[in-house]
Amino acid sequence: MLIIQCNCMNCRKLSGSYQLGCLYAVTEITQSGETDTYQFEGGSGYLNTAHFCKNCHVRCKTHPAPEVMEGMVGIPLGLFNTAKDLSPKAEIWTSEKLPFLGTDQCISESFEDSGIAERLMAMLEKMEDR
Repeated sequence: MLIIQCNCMNCRKLSGSYQLGCLYAVTEITQSGETDTYQFEGGSGYLNTAHFCKNCHVRCKTHPAPEVMEGMVGIPLGLFNTAKDLSPKAEIWTSEKLPFLGTDQCISESFEDSGIAERLMAMLEKMEDR
C-alpha cells in the first residue's frame, strides 16, 4: 500500500481539501455491496472513476484513469479505523497545493505534477521490498 496526498484542484473540489488515498492493486481489494459511480477529470486531464456507497453515499474507492495507473485503486484514508496510524509517503500536484498547507515530515517524495505512474510504481515496489 502506498499512501498519496493529491493536491490537484479537481481532487480538492471533490473532497473539500487535498485528497489522501491508499493505493492498492485492484486484485487486493474485495468489495461488498453496490456502488454508484461518478467520473471526474483528474489533474492529469484523464478521467478517474469514483465509487460511492448506494446506502450512505460515502466515497469508498476511486479507480485512477487507466492511462495513469492501470490496475490500481485508491481507498480514502479516512475509511480505515487505523487512519491515525497511517501517513502519506508521497504528494502529487504540489504545483496546485494550497499555499497555507505545510508539508509533514512523513512525506518523502513530492511531485509538481501527477508523479507519473512509473515513479509512483517504483516507490510502491521499494516499499514492498522492505
